[in-house]
Amino acid sequence: MTVTFDTPLAGLVALAGVAPLAVALHRARAGKRLRAGLALSDPPLRTRVVRPLALACAFGLLGLAAAQPTIREQHARVTRTDAQLLLVLDTSRSMLATSTSHGTPRYRRAAAFAQRLHRALPELAVGLGSLSNRVLPYLFPTVDDRTFSAVLDRAYGIERPPPAPDLEHWVTSFDALGQATIGRFFSPGVSKRLMVVLSDAETRPFDVRGVLRELRSEGVTPVVVRFWRHNERIFRPGGAPESYRATQADELHTLRADGWRAYPETSFDAVVHSLRRTLGSGPVATTGYLPRETLLAPMVALAALAPFLLVLAPAGQLPRRRRAPKARAALLER
Repeated sequence: MTVTFDTPLAGLVALAGVAPLAVALHRARAGKRLRAGLALSDPPLRTRVVRPLALACAFGLLGLAAAQPTIREQHARVTRTDAQLLLVLDTSRSMLATSTSHGTPRYRRAAAFAQRLHRALPELAVGLGSLSNRVLPYLFPTVDDRTFSAVLDRAYGIERPPPAPDLEHWVTSFDALGQATIGRFFSPGVSKRLMVVLSDAETRPFDVRGVLRELRSEGVTPVVVRFWRHNERIFRPGGAPESYRATQADELHTLRADGWRAYPETSFDAVVHSLRRTLGSGPVATTGYLPRETLLAPMVALAALAPFLLVLAPAGQLPRRRRAPKARAALLER
């Protein structure tokens, strides 16, 4: 663990406290001379120094906050060696559909879901793939969080890459999911292969049981998450809807009836629970280190308020000074 300062020169702002501190010390000396002339005893030391010290602490803390101290640590990254996750994102044009012309389209909701899922399963190496009428890799399974986020943000999009030139079927085809068993989508030796398909499930007819059987035979457990609402349309840039209409809502029921794990997009927790149930326990290894940063500037700046409040407090709220006997006698004579 190390403490660093992102803007050390900004700490010179603490010097701004020199002027008010000098004024406070000057007033303290003037008060001492006045009490000596009136034959009054000095108040307790703690009463005399409380405000100067409070000023010094306040500006010192402000200078420390301006320097932006940060605690930096590194934690071991522990990864499952027997399991990997592949997120397959639908790139067909129907993923542009949304409820209103200013709504969030399906493909953006799918990307946000993929990011959440990646964060919920930090022990897994995660890969990315695209789905149209074929499955192509964006990213092979990795534990590099920054690489995953960069590829998801910059590579994933509608018809990126475009589907194969099949003039009859330019739509999503779940038949293509079987390609995950023959391509190098997972590392060799990985026994638990999870594949989460993020799609509107508007697929052309396919052999539901046959594809599932093919995937399971290679140790691949498929999970389908459907991004779909009955009133969604595809809107042109000007706001006018296209002729596209959403399909019927029974796709998830059909998949479940034939043994697939299928969920609506609102079932994030259920998806995570399903994946963890499949994962169970297994061997792990340290594959790197994760940097963690804790910003101290906000806490230090907040701490500076305490001495400032002490400086601004009315004199009556500070510890009371006891009058010297001579001072009380002088007052009685008056």
